[in-house]
Amino acid sequence: VGRLWTSSVDAGCMDGHRIRIVGSKASLEWWDSKPNELRYEVQGQPIQTLIRSMPYLDESCNAYERLGALHQEGLSESWSNIYLKFAIAIDAKMRGDQETLDNLVYPDINAGLEGVRWIENCVRSADQGAVWVDFENNKETLLV
Repeated sequence: VGRLWTSSVDAGCMDGHRIRIVGSKASLEWWDSKPNELRYEVQGQPIQTLIRSMPYLDESCNAYERLGALHQEGLSESWSNIYLKFAIAIDAKMRGDQETLDNLVYPDINAGLEGVRWIENCVRSADQGAVWVDFENNKETLLV
């Protein structure tokens, strides 16, 4: 049975807030003080630092990238993308533009579930010796 611990409390921390996802074989970690980097730690292997906007990332990772790698504006850029989509949706709703609403893609519960599936498939890949796994056809959510 998997365990999940989360908190939005970071008492006394003025900088360096982080998001850490710990698995039984690998972990991911992101710090707001290093917004361009994602640490990928596989048990028994050297730590990898993945940099945003790099060509080794999947195309979907870079779909909304505007500034390129190594720009600290990444966090505000991501919020801007989300708020822009919300503004477009509000405007379309007020104008009765159902076509725009039907074709607009912005984060929702399904995007959150896809994020969980991504993490689970990272674990699945690590469990199988760091091999490519079929993300598209593996739709079940395990919540390991």
